[in-house]
Amino acid sequence: MSVAVCSFLVAQNLPNRGPIPFNSFDVNNDGVITSEEFYKVRNDKMTQMAKQNMPMRNAANAPMFESMDKNKDGKLTKEEFNEFRLQRMQNNMKNKAQGMGNGMGMQ
Repeated sequence: MSVAVCSFLVAQNLPNRGPIPFNSFDVNNDGVITSEEFYKVRNDKMTQMAKQNMPMRNAANAPMFESMDKNKDGKLTKEEFNEFRLQRMQNNMKNKAQGMGNGMGMQ
């Protein structure tokens, strides 16, 4: 099955809110995410949200596959994916605590 067909099936099961899980990005279930899978699923999610009149906020700040692929082998392992997510979450929490993120405004 092609990535396009598989990602269509995955798009039907993407969460409406929150981050997309690793397994949804791993369209062919081979245990890694390729850049093709990553961008296809992310674009499908953006399209799904736009059709529901709920465009993704901060889409311009969404991480790029290349920044997540630490060893630059063209594939994201579950470990790379989770490490990136954890680091991003920690940075967001740090920025919020310093009044630099989501709704804190200038204080």
